[in-house]
Amino acid sequence: MNPNLKLERSRAISKSDLKAFKLLVIPFLCLCMMTLTLNSHLYILGQIFGAIFFTQSFILLHELGHRSFFKSNSLNSLFGHFFSLMVFIPYHNWLEIHELHHKWTGWRDKDPTTEKTFADRFDSKQERIINFCWKYSIPLFTVGYRLGIYWKAEKLKRHLPHANYKRCLLEMFLYGSFYIVTLILFPRFYALIFPALYMSFMATDILSLSQHSHIEMPVSSSGETVEPLTFKEQVQYSRSLLFPTWFAKYFLFNFNYHEYHHAYPGLPCYNLDKISGDTKNCYQFIPWLLRVKNMSGVDFIFKSSRDRDGF
Repeated sequence: MNPNLKLERSRAISKSDLKAFKLLVIPFLCLCMMTLTLNSHLYILGQIFGAIFFTQSFILLHELGHRSFFKSNSLNSLFGHFFSLMVFIPYHNWLEIHELHHKWTGWRDKDPTTEKTFADRFDSKQERIINFCWKYSIPLFTVGYRLGIYWKAEKLKRHLPHANYKRCLLEMFLYGSFYIVTLILFPRFYALIFPALYMSFMATDILSLSQHSHIEMPVSSSGETVEPLTFKEQVQYSRSLLFPTWFAKYFLFNFNYHEYHHAYPGLPCYNLDKISGDTKNCYQFIPWLLRVKNMSGVDFIFKSSRDRDGF
């Protein structure tokens, strides 16, 4: 990123409840469309709207977790819990792990979201499964990301203070109880929304993996004490994707500007597009997607550009 990158601070940093509520219009309209069409001849169309809703729910969880979406922390927490429930990630677990992600981005083995992303962990059978799922857009990685990070007690216990860990366990119990009870009471509802969930997982796979996968990162030596990188230093280990401006703003909520986000993690998402400056790791979405889909899943997700010719 250009070292002279500047923010129009008076406009860019300030939180705006009005802007935040405006961005919520599309996801809630999509939720209504999905719900109203579950038993109609517009079912397939409704599932497309549902896929948009669930994809946006994950993006909104990310933004609300930074507590920068609304001015009020109470509103951030209220909507954060709602959207986290929609994407099967306990809200407090997200807060804890995502904060550590922003602390340790750039150190591959220190960041709890990338600490296991090493290709030598897999045998040939596992590699075939990974490559198959990546080639045919089976969202193995989104499922593994959510279950293996935010629902994994061992990881949470290893990374968090005891009190924070206990709260995460409580949220896992509460969220898990909610899902089990509603699944027992409304199994048909879960079956009806499955296509929307599946399509949203496919989209989330692409968006999430675009941000840090296949980027060379340093690894600390065994037992070595290292310091977290500054936010500006983390930019080189992040990637942005370019979409039409209207699509990025109103459907992705600027989630695609990931370099800017790591440079200014407290900046409201609706102001990320106000940042001016060059980025070095930014790609047009379609050419980038075609390129990475021609790579094996193991190469793209678990190897860096030093391991294989990169971008």
